[in-house]
Amino acid sequence: MKIRDATPDDAGRIAELHAASWRTAYRGMLSDTYLNGDLVGERTILWIERLTNPEPKQRVLVAEVDQTMAGFACAYGSNDPQLGTLLDNLHVIQEFQGQGIGAGLLSEIASWCIKELPGEGLFLWVLETNLRARGFYERRGGALIAKDTWFRPDGGAIPSLCYAWKNLERLLPG
Repeated sequence: MKIRDATPDDAGRIAELHAASWRTAYRGMLSDTYLNGDLVGERTILWIERLTNPEPKQRVLVAEVDQTMAGFACAYGSNDPQLGTLLDNLHVIQEFQGQGIGAGLLSEIASWCIKELPGEGLFLWVLETNLRARGFYERRGGALIAKDTWFRPDGGAIPSLCYAWKNLERLLPG
């Protein structure tokens, strides 16, 4: 596995992976009409914007296995004065899950935070019903600190949970 910084040329592949991940992980949480629609087109617009006009302290990483994009992560440093860096996206395509790719991406984001944003924590939001993702973050020491509502892009709302880490060293390999 190789982890590298994303470039604008990666926008289309990230969008395809993002859409595929949502279609798998969010089936039953988002409407089939939305998930079966032009999700790739919607995500492509988002990723072109993020990669051509990045926010300050934004970091987007891709993980590749034999030239195949297996996962990606997107974080926004110093996003919250108390919680630190927001891990806005962490997706691994289904066929590559369970192979350490998500852990590698999370570790790389934590390492970046330690080096570039010392003293900050890391946090993310996950859908309450996404038990697989919740288990992944809990096994890595994420502390459940808040509950909110995510207003879905297909209309409606779903509970979401905030996980956070104050000590990012525990996310590093070792």
